[in-house]
Amino acid sequence: MNSETEIIKAQYKAFEFRGSSKEFFKIWIVNIALSVLTLGIYSAWAKVRTNRYIYGNTFINGSNFEFNANAKRILYGRLIVFAFYGLFLFATDVIYNTTLALGVAIVFLLLLPWLVRQAISFRLKSASYRNVYFKYGAKSRSFYALALMFIGAIVLMLLPGILKGIFKDSISSNLAGTLVFIFMLLFVVVIVPIFYKKLKALIVDNSYYGKSKFNFSATNKSTIILFLKLALVTTIITILLVFIASVVVAMLSSYLNTMNIGNQFKGITTATVIILLYVVPIAFYKGIIDAFLSNFVRNNTSINECKFKGELEAIDLGIISATNTLATIGSFGLAYPWARVRYLKYKASNTYFLCDNYDKFISDGKDSSSTIGEETMDFFDIDIGV
Repeated sequence: MNSETEIIKAQYKAFEFRGSSKEFFKIWIVNIALSVLTLGIYSAWAKVRTNRYIYGNTFINGSNFEFNANAKRILYGRLIVFAFYGLFLFATDVIYNTTLALGVAIVFLLLLPWLVRQAISFRLKSASYRNVYFKYGAKSRSFYALALMFIGAIVLMLLPGILKGIFKDSISSNLAGTLVFIFMLLFVVVIVPIFYKKLKALIVDNSYYGKSKFNFSATNKSTIILFLKLALVTTIITILLVFIASVVVAMLSSYLNTMNIGNQFKGITTATVIILLYVVPIAFYKGIIDAFLSNFVRNNTSINECKFKGELEAIDLGIISATNTLATIGSFGLAYPWARVRYLKYKASNTYFLCDNYDKFISDGKDSSSTIGEETMDFFDIDIGV
């Protein structure tokens, strides 16, 4: 433990997750059984039970959070989303009407910024701490403006190629290719980090705990540096993964060829090893990225002069993520509750909050917003969490 960490632990209070894998397993297995028996209808209540357990076992300064969403409202939002997606599948797989399918897709894309805003609002207003509710104040137009900025950046990145297609004789292929490469590099190194920073600022700066407003202090420069680090980590892990996978698969193939076993068994064995060689390292990579991004957001977030601090170790979280995935696969999913509790405990215990007076946060009442956006994010597995 270095001196900086010791100072942090002396001044800041760490979050705690006090849940146990045994308790969570009981909730999880009942949720699955009832969701299957009710053809998915119970999934709304399952979500509430899960979140109430997780929130209720997350503590800071001796008090726990609470999840207050209504399961019926979640179900209504979920049914609307399923109906929307069902119409798309009906158009593509039943009546083969590409016009209808395209229309549904366009409507969804047009609604996406609003849905994202609704999802954030729902998640915040469903949470409370010491009887003070969280809420969200950004307008939908802010999300549409950010989406238009990102679309404009994509168009700008593709502009050299578009101009080459229009003015074939006026622009050489080499020049167009060079410009496309430069614009793509700028897009990845500059535009994506700035977009990420603006999105996080839009989320955090418009979030409230009672009457107190959160603040996000990251700069464009610090975000670009973060993404350069992530790019370096991604490159190193990719090179190592390809190298290790190639060596292991070659050795395995050579070994299996010397054994007197059927080709079907050889194929199954090779496929299993390949899946593990990619799934586990990807989980390791996901944990590392989660550590970098979580620390970045926490270290740049404050509320009412109270500061957050993230001290997640990227390698440690990567190992936890990888071993969790391996355990979940090896147990055919039964180890999932243990894996999730383990992950939550580590993230909570390495997240700190510095506040001189918890009583200065004043309630501003409970907000209300649509659940449709939240259910869309869950259904399409889009993570927009702070």
